[in-house]
Amino acid sequence: MAHNEPQPKSLGRGVGRVLTGLAAGAAFGAAATALMRIRHRGAPHPEPRTAPVPDTRPWEAAVGLLRTGVCLVDDHNRVLYTNRAARDLGLVDDHEIVSLTLRALLAQARRSGRYRDAEIEVPKQVMGEPSAVSVRITPLPDGVSVAEFQDISELHRVERVRRDFVANISHELKTPVGAMQILSEALKDAAEDPDAAARFADRIRSESKRMNHLVTDLLELSRLQGAEKLPDPEPVEVDRIVMEAFDQTRIAAEEKGIELRLTGIEDTEVLGNEAQLVTAVKNLVGNAISYSPENTTVEVETSVASPTGHLAGVKMVCIAVRDQGIGIPAEELDRIFERFYRVDAARSRQTGGTGLGLAIVKHVAVNHGGRVEVSSMPDAGSVFTLMLPARSLPSDATAPDSAEIGTSQQAAR
Repeated sequence: MAHNEPQPKSLGRGVGRVLTGLAAGAAFGAAATALMRIRHRGAPHPEPRTAPVPDTRPWEAAVGLLRTGVCLVDDHNRVLYTNRAARDLGLVDDHEIVSLTLRALLAQARRSGRYRDAEIEVPKQVMGEPSAVSVRITPLPDGVSVAEFQDISELHRVERVRRDFVANISHELKTPVGAMQILSEALKDAAEDPDAAARFADRIRSESKRMNHLVTDLLELSRLQGAEKLPDPEPVEVDRIVMEAFDQTRIAAEEKGIELRLTGIEDTEVLGNEAQLVTAVKNLVGNAISYSPENTTVEVETSVASPTGHLAGVKMVCIAVRDQGIGIPAEELDRIFERFYRVDAARSRQTGGTGLGLAIVKHVAVNHGGRVEVSSMPDAGSVFTLMLPARSLPSDATAPDSAEIGTSQQAAR
């Protein structure tokens, strides 16, 4: 889709204004003229000595550093100049226009004498989704055109996430709200039946509690995803975090006859916000309880590790929550930390889950400079490991080479 407007809008923050100023000003005009002269070096009429060619190297160097792709094209679609960002998008190379769609846009801009805006889908040469590229063509004198490119694939992804979020939250709220409406009508009709009225009231209370959990988790996740700094970081004992998480999940565990067990090293500390860390561990323990059979054990093991990757060289305290539950299929692991994603949606709603608990864990890990990982096999249980930079360690604590840490599914990288 292409269209004309009286006044151009910038493709990126400030970039469009810079390029428009360069094109309109003498400096960019001189650069364009110099590039045109390079094109006509073989012409029979030599340039007069009174018109020295300006040094365009500083401008070319500056444009070459832009994240926005820039390309100068003559009236035969020959590339006079292009920066690396433009080449990386796959629409042009050092010599010619590769995209047929881009050639058509250039022709339209030349005919109209006005700029053209469009969005082009660039297929990936290897496996992967195509890129969405925003394009602006601005015709200049002497048949030269400036093409600007910006990869907007991430903007499209964010928009998809936003739409999915709105759809998910609407669905999640519609279920309890609808149930409470029906139950309230049933409660009204059961005024003369105390037992039925009590049952309906209990169901209404249960649905309202579910809504409250959902809203609470949404607010918590929104706060964690914000740009605010970690509030009031302080030394926190890891054992205290785990025991507080046990206290908050003990009733659910006792109802299923599940033993909560803490093992591993003692006297370790991390620097962070205690409330957030307790929430993260509570979510992991509560998740383990929900998906474990009755009369089993949920174990939390604390250890120290030296991970690989961008956290290499940092001593990490690992809080591993191990259950004996139904496990997670391998194909589900990539999405397990997404908002509202459930491996078994029916079972999750039955247990009162909001689908936000693991997303909250991931963002708590990010806020504390750590990460969360999961390893699991169907019918063999799961292990979720929250890894946090250690503040202090006991003198006898060792940090083994944790090869297994690099092999499980990771989040918060």
